[in-house]
Amino acid sequence: MGQNLKKIFEQDRLVHHKRSANHEDLFIEKLYTELPIKKRPAFLNLSVAASIMVFIGIGIVSYMLLNKSSEQHKVMTAYTLKNISPELEEIESFYVTNINLIVSDLEKNGKNKAFVKRYMKRLSLLKEEYKKLIIEMNEEGPNSRSIHVLINNLKLQLELLQELRNQITSIKNNKNEII
Repeated sequence: MGQNLKKIFEQDRLVHHKRSANHEDLFIEKLYTELPIKKRPAFLNLSVAASIMVFIGIGIVSYMLLNKSSEQHKVMTAYTLKNISPELEEIESFYVTNINLIVSDLEKNGKNKAFVKRYMKRLSLLKEEYKKLIIEMNEEGPNSRSIHVLINNLKLQLELLQELRNQITSIKNNKNEII
């Protein structure tokens, strides 16, 4: 019993069991008859189509969101003096701060109310013009002419308010001298 069984089976196979040339073809044919190929159910095809539609939908929605955010980014990076250079930001800040300071310091009373209202109307026209100039600069792109015009507009606003303040001061002084 000390014989190697593996060797015995290999020798027996070589001597007694020779395969025919079409042995593999016969095996595959018999395999298909015994185990037929199962057809996929129809709902599987529908689930694949639904998955594809979901991916397409996600792609469209993400494209729309990215496109919307890029448009918002373009709007957010609209040209103003602040966005062009730090020096221009400083100039704009100087004028706007002084304009706001003068407006807050104005004394409005019944005697000079109509006078102040007239100046404020002129100031609002200059501010509207400033907004239009910003829009124009965004359409054309920043250039030296548009920057110069914007700064001049701010300068005019400040000069107008300084003139108003001087007028109010001179009226106040005249009243004090009369008394």
